[in-house]
Amino acid sequence: MTVAKEVGDKLLSVASEIAQPCTITAACLYGSRIGGYAREDSDYDCLLILENYRDAVRYHYRRLGSINAALLAVDKELFEIDVEKGGLGDFVAGRLLSPYLPIENPQYLEAAELKEKRRVVEEEIEDLVLEYGELARGLEIRPEYFPLSRMKKRAKVYPPIRYSYVNLFRGDLREKNMRTILERYDKAIDVLTKSKVVRRENGSVVLENEYIDRILSMKTVERVVNVVEQSRRALYSYLTHGTAGIVSIDIVAKELASKIRRELLYTPPSHELEDPKNCLFLRTSMGPVNLNERTSIYDVASKLRPDARVAVTPLASVLNEVYLVSAGEEKLVAKKFTDWHGFKWFTLNLVALGTKIFSVAGKTRLANEYGMNRLLSENEIPVPNIIHVSIPDRMLFEQYIEGKQVVELVKESVMSSKLSSQQKNVVRDVGASMARVHSLGVGIGDTKPENFILGADQKVYALDLEQAKKAGDAVWDIAEFLYYSGHYGVGASGGLHEFVRSFIEGYSLVGDVNSLRRAGGLNYLKVFSFWTAPPILREISQTLSRA
Repeated sequence: MTVAKEVGDKLLSVASEIAQPCTITAACLYGSRIGGYAREDSDYDCLLILENYRDAVRYHYRRLGSINAALLAVDKELFEIDVEKGGLGDFVAGRLLSPYLPIENPQYLEAAELKEKRRVVEEEIEDLVLEYGELARGLEIRPEYFPLSRMKKRAKVYPPIRYSYVNLFRGDLREKNMRTILERYDKAIDVLTKSKVVRRENGSVVLENEYIDRILSMKTVERVVNVVEQSRRALYSYLTHGTAGIVSIDIVAKELASKIRRELLYTPPSHELEDPKNCLFLRTSMGPVNLNERTSIYDVASKLRPDARVAVTPLASVLNEVYLVSAGEEKLVAKKFTDWHGFKWFTLNLVALGTKIFSVAGKTRLANEYGMNRLLSENEIPVPNIIHVSIPDRMLFEQYIEGKQVVELVKESVMSSKLSSQQKNVVRDVGASMARVHSLGVGIGDTKPENFILGADQKVYALDLEQAKKAGDAVWDIAEFLYYSGHYGVGASGGLHEFVRSFIEGYSLVGDVNSLRRAGGLNYLKVFSFWTAPPILREISQTLSRA
């Protein structure tokens, strides 16, 4: 580093010559010499930020005795646009994402680095929310993720830079260089913490629910914009590189040829960039689980009870692979989320067209189940604990809830002439529980009675959240639970009337009464005419309309 500093002092005099008649705003050394992976013939790379630089962006090559130097000069205004918006595809500002040595105006460079890294963190976490959806509610992000992810993305769109990134984090340099890089990333994370975008927990970065809601609310538009943005930056990187050699196309060719040759000759074929996903974890009751981790039912059961005999029994499920897993006295439920292409769900989506659309992709349903479980749990609404999750295998493991299936109570109620006080209380609890979920802005999506259980602790648990989402349809939830419950009856009995009235009483405690009335409307009524007898539908609809 002492040698680099001496070279930097010499380069400042050369920089003054290049800058004429401009003023030098700041300057730094960067690249292999500063990162510690230089070869004997490597250039000394220098970034010059100049006030009112008429050539905009340009390389200058100089030989100082035995030293080759490559000076990248950039106009200050253009540099700041690249810092704040990635206006040059991060071609210039990206130099501050790796270790560098200030040789002029370090305060300016440090402030620019902080701005650049704050933008990178914001862009990376937005990409995570768009990619993982509701799973983002349980993400724990190690700070190393941000530099690794950004470098991998840049290397994909601008392959010549791969050599530098691979060597920057090679075994003998990784700890030192990562520590240097993370210093300003940590400060950027602190800024975003104050803005209520993220928070820190146990050394990791966790996204705030309000931020996730905001990003997911504009999900479709942002996905398109995100793809366009990546392409734009790739193009700008190449265009800026060409512009940087404005005096001669030979200079551009020399620079690119040098980088490509270096990539081919000096980068071991087997030496890949680190996978950023190794720094991403999902929270479970058994501790954080890495997003790359693969697992099996027996692996998870063995972690619970290492020496116990494991038994796996299929549970009744038309659409998912669902299993009851027993390991000694421990019980859990394993769900495998496959994509739905079957006729039944095509039919259901067709029948409910205009009223409700169901998610069919396995990844989306897994994300919904995990994310909504976490959100409800954080708000003290009873749901099973998540024991483990495997993204590559699309499997989720939950606590097995001992208790009485609500569907059994429904069958007893709608077939009887009168409900007992205990039955009324349970139905009220179901209504109240559903209203609490809706008060969080969450729609459950699939509220058949089979998806609720009265636990041994006398609390009502929602067991199936794979169709749940923020800004979901609360009215659909009410309609599905009541109309679908009605198909277990044979007529408009007194028990059915008391069942609906008890649900309404419970829901009305914290829920919107208008949602109850709307559930009695024709557009919801017609969907369930395939399952439930018309007299029963009419009884439920009229009772809801009078709520």
